[in-house]
Amino acid sequence: MKYRLKKTPLIFSVIFLLISGIIFSVTYWKIKTDTETTKQSETAYQTEAIKRNEIKTLNNYFKSIEKEKAQFETHFVQSSDVVPFLNTLESLAESVGTKAEVNSINVGTKEDEKGLFVEIKDVGRFEQVYKFLTLLENSPYELEFVSVDLHSISLFEEAKTVQKVHTWEAVLKLKLISFI
Repeated sequence: MKYRLKKTPLIFSVIFLLISGIIFSVTYWKIKTDTETTKQSETAYQTEAIKRNEIKTLNNYFKSIEKEKAQFETHFVQSSDVVPFLNTLESLAESVGTKAEVNSINVGTKEDEKGLFVEIKDVGRFEQVYKFLTLLENSPYELEFVSVDLHSISLFEEAKTVQKVHTWEAVLKLKLISFI
C-alpha cells in the first residue's frame, strides 16, 4: 500500500502539469491571434486616420482657394448663365457711356463652330465705342471677334443752333469660346 501512495501524487502532478500545459498553450494561442487582430485593426485605423486627415486637408485647401475658383469660373459661361453674361456686356458699354443693344444670340452646333455667337450694336462717340471694344478685348471671357462693322452716323441736335453731332455705330459679331 505504501508503494501505491507514492504514485498517486506523481499521477496528480503529471495530470496537473498536462492540464496547465494545455491551458498555457490555449492562452498563448489566443493571445497571439488577438495580437494579430489588434495589429490589423490598428493598421486599418491608421489608414482611415490618414484618409480623414487628407480629406480635412483637401477641404481646407478648397476653402482657401474658393475666391480663385470663383474668379476662374467667371471665365466660363454656362448655358444657364447667358443672361448675366449679356448683362455684363451691356454694363461694360454703360461704363464707357455708350448704348449697347444685343441683336441676336446663336449657339454653334457644328464641331468647328462650338460656342455662343452674339451680335451687339453699340452706339456712341468714337472714343467711347473704341473704349468699349478695348474692354471687350480685355474682358475675362475668351471672346473672338467674328466681324466688326464700324461706321459714322451724323445726327442733328435740335437747339437754338443746329449742330451736327458725329455718332459712331459698331455692329459686333462675337463668339464666346469659353461657353459650356
